Amino acid sequence: MTAVVLVAAVCAGLSLWWGLPDDVVVRLRPRAKLRLPAWLEPAPGAMASRQRWWIALGVTVIVVAVGWDGAGWIIAAAPLIATAVWVGLGRLESSGQRQRRQAILVEIPGVLDLIQSCVRAGQPLRNATQVVVQTVGSPVGDLLSPVIRAIDVGMTDEQAWGLLVQDPVVGFCARDLARSSAWGTSTSDLLAGHAATLRRAGRSARLTAAKSVGVKAVIPLGLCYLPAFMLLGVAPIIAAGVGFLF
Repeated sequence: MTAVVLVAAVCAGLSLWWGLPDDVVVRLRPRAKLRLPAWLEPAPGAMASRQRWWIALGVTVIVVAVGWDGAGWIIAAAPLIATAVWVGLGRLESSGQRQRRQAILVEIPGVLDLIQSCVRAGQPLRNATQVVVQTVGSPVGDLLSPVIRAIDVGMTDEQAWGLLVQDPVVGFCARDLARSSAWGTSTSDLLAGHAATLRRAGRSARLTAAKSVGVKAVIPLGLCYLPAFMLLGVAPIIAAGVGFLF
């Protein structure tokens, strides 16, 4: 019995030794994101994939339980039902998430300008980022706080900015900053260029939202005019037809 416990302990220790990276900081990095087809990609503010799979599994179990009499085709369609629920939930995004993303898109150009000013004044990128993040509030401060925490625990600038490469708003900026930190190139012009790009993106998003108001107003207006159309256009025709028949 003692020998079995000893062998199990040795195997567990070897598993940990082989499984964990030599650099403990590597464990703080985000896991690599699996690239999905465009039609499977969730909305930026959708719930996590694991949560969507659990909900999809629950819905599938309920559907199979309710339609157990015809369980043959329902069981066969269970994977399709689960996938459809998972994809559908990935298309849903809360209004709070959309508002937060819009707020970040509005505020982040000014924050990048502040970081650029600090860099041009002679501060390293990490110091400039820390100073600016301490002065700005939510939501941009919350967005950039993981970079500061990563720097505080000893990550390089490349690793710290790499934490944000999946963000839908500043992902491309974080990717270029990480690359610039790795190569040792100047970040001042890079920050200015990305601030201008994000400022244009913000104006374009606001213009698109303003244009979509007219489109969204069509359905309520149509529902308001539908009763009048039915009474003035359709009802007389029906009444005339009934009168002609009788």
